[in-house]
Amino acid sequence: MKQALEQALQAALEELLNDHPEAEAPAVHLTRPKMKEHGDYAANVAMPLARVLKKSPQQIAASILDVVQWPDAVEGADIAGPGFINIRLRQASEAEALKAIVLAGESYGKKAVSSDAEKVNLEFVSANPTGPMHVGHGRGAVVGDALASVLKAVGKNVQREYYINDAGVQIGVLANSVWLRMQELQGETIEFPEAAYPGEYIVQIAREQLAKHDYQALLSMNEEERFNVIGAEAIAANMAMIRDDLAAIGINFDLYFSEQSLHNSGSVTELIKRLESEGVVYSGTLPPPKGKEVENYTPVEQLLFRTTDFGDDVDRPLAKQDGTPTYFAADIAYHYDKYQRGFDRMIDVWGADHGGYVSRVQAAMKALTEREKQPDVLLVQMVNLTRDGKPVKMSKRAGTFVTLREVVDEVGSDAVRFNFMTRRVESQLDFDLEAAKQKNDENPVYYVQYAYARIGAILRKAEDEGHVMGELDDVDVSVLTSHEEQRLVAHLLAYPEALQKAADRLEAYRVATFAMRLAADFHSFYHKNRVVTDDVVLTRARMLLIKAVAQVISNALTVLGVSTPERM
Repeated sequence: MKQALEQALQAALEELLNDHPEAEAPAVHLTRPKMKEHGDYAANVAMPLARVLKKSPQQIAASILDVVQWPDAVEGADIAGPGFINIRLRQASEAEALKAIVLAGESYGKKAVSSDAEKVNLEFVSANPTGPMHVGHGRGAVVGDALASVLKAVGKNVQREYYINDAGVQIGVLANSVWLRMQELQGETIEFPEAAYPGEYIVQIAREQLAKHDYQALLSMNEEERFNVIGAEAIAANMAMIRDDLAAIGINFDLYFSEQSLHNSGSVTELIKRLESEGVVYSGTLPPPKGKEVENYTPVEQLLFRTTDFGDDVDRPLAKQDGTPTYFAADIAYHYDKYQRGFDRMIDVWGADHGGYVSRVQAAMKALTEREKQPDVLLVQMVNLTRDGKPVKMSKRAGTFVTLREVVDEVGSDAVRFNFMTRRVESQLDFDLEAAKQKNDENPVYYVQYAYARIGAILRKAEDEGHVMGELDDVDVSVLTSHEEQRLVAHLLAYPEALQKAADRLEAYRVATFAMRLAADFHSFYHKNRVVTDDVVLTRARMLLIKAVAQVISNALTVLGVSTPERM
């Protein structure tokens, strides 16, 4: 209906501007007035043309209404305020769309992924393979996975990707932590450095390696060789644990990309050479870090990338003092690899503590690809984990934080996924474990799932009592005239647009918000209206209405990776 109305107005605008070739018709975007007396839809298309046509918006709106060819569902239209066009529909005319929603089923609101669809690389989680995932990683995981589903639902070709940071100092610390535990398990007295990774998982990896390797053989190796062996197997063990933790909340990746593979293939050094040949690299020194007091700071000559030429606030080093590539060098080589793989767009989901890193990566990609603000970066704020309002103590398994798996095991995947999607990513999230287990209206996932389950129960009871909705074409929806019914219909029709807006703005939380509001509208309808009545026509219409509601709730929850239980 909305599309039909917009097309009718667009055609009227183009007809009106036939005598004004210098003027371009503005795109028509209808909105829902907040007050029902202002109509069912409103358009602000007259005001942008006032200067061009040298007429008042009211005069232009009147001219539009003189030529517009409305669909049959339109009862009338009038001009309000400074030139708004308010459109009124015939009573219950939009309810005909309920039949199309039920027929479309799980495809309602979605667009098919075509062969020429935009190819999107969505990288998220990318937690260091040095231990289990913590709750903060979990929020980024849920955000990334839901966003991938949203983008796919609107027709994008999306690849989910995990970047394994398996090179660098942290891998040496991991290998050393495991080796120290191996020595301890052999009866040696060990003093653990502060930098070593704590947690029971390190002890478990140490046990597994002792069972697999001859301890004396490892002891006889030089340190670099021993750490290469231990580090590689520790990474593999941790990545298996991370994959398992992700699977527990229904997340799987299309590709796990190794940072070490960039170094092994020579991609990082080749990229640095290319930048040198293009004259955007030089040897120079940097001032001390901003906002930090560094005693006896001594500038050191380094290989610097002229990222300031491409929008960054300071040039960035590509090599350390010993000549080895910086993490930044590997990171831009990784993003350039994505570009070479043919992705039209790159989206990264990072923790909020990486905010200062965005401009330098985007500057590097602009230099390499001429693309502006690539990758798009979502910065996800931390999760404050509580129990009855009090902070939750750290995990024994990890040693320093609460693991994602412990939370999932306690409250369930659905509660974790939905609650993590109830706020914007830039807002901190308070997650109370006890509240997430409650079976009441205060628990958002329960509230939405209960609406779906309640509809199923109503329809089953209606059928048990002999009520059959019958063929869709035979259902008379003109009887759906109550405020609650019309509000539900309007909400259902808004789902495709809500999904598209979530994709356009990279804000998957909008789908969760939509589902909660739809559930609220349903509960309001249910408390004021009986579905099964003595009126057969009304009963069948209301059965169709709530069946459509259940379908849209199911579609929204599926996008969010949340289940739709038939009974609760």
